[in-house]
Amino acid sequence: MTVERRTIRTFFAEALKGRTIAGENVRANRSDPIVPERELDGQEVFASLLVYALTEAIEVATDSPREYRRTLELAVEVFAQGGPEVDATALEDLIDDTADQIECAVDPLIPQLLRVRVPGTDELLSVNPSTSFLERVEVGFDSRGVQLAGAARVVYRIAYSTGVDEREQARATDLETLRVVYRFPPPDASLPPAAEDEIDLGGG
Repeated sequence: MTVERRTIRTFFAEALKGRTIAGENVRANRSDPIVPERELDGQEVFASLLVYALTEAIEVATDSPREYRRTLELAVEVFAQGGPEVDATALEDLIDDTADQIECAVDPLIPQLLRVRVPGTDELLSVNPSTSFLERVEVGFDSRGVQLAGAARVVYRIAYSTGVDEREQARATDLETLRVVYRFPPPDASLPPAAEDEIDLGGG
């Protein structure tokens, strides 16, 4: 459900503040904060972390109680811009170092998801730490412009489950009562064109 996915994303964003070279520049969304060159004067590098969802695969468990088994691809991306004194090698090294900092910070945080409460409910996140892990690291670099810029995306697989949405429950068919409509051509105009009946499936 949306609220669980948002809760996971927000948890990691808050927990990562102050734990990498990005400092407090951590956002629970995918917007890149582009900093003009003039604002980098005297500053070696500007870096930020972006925490957002990429995909979520869902498997429906048919046993009772019914639930959705979800696999979330969560991205933690470091975005960095180099100042006037930073060359391409230094920025590339910084991005690699920050990706390592992300790995060191996030891995111990995954089991802590079990203690995170879902907002608006009395329930905790139903996360499976044994099947949640680092999946891949993607690195990009751009040196074609006036400023050097690069990014690394550290992608985690987070496995968790949710119950069936209340809205889906409301759309579910009531299996205790079956309503049957018989439609047939009337033998004459005085008879109704259809008949209805209800069958009690609950045995009452």
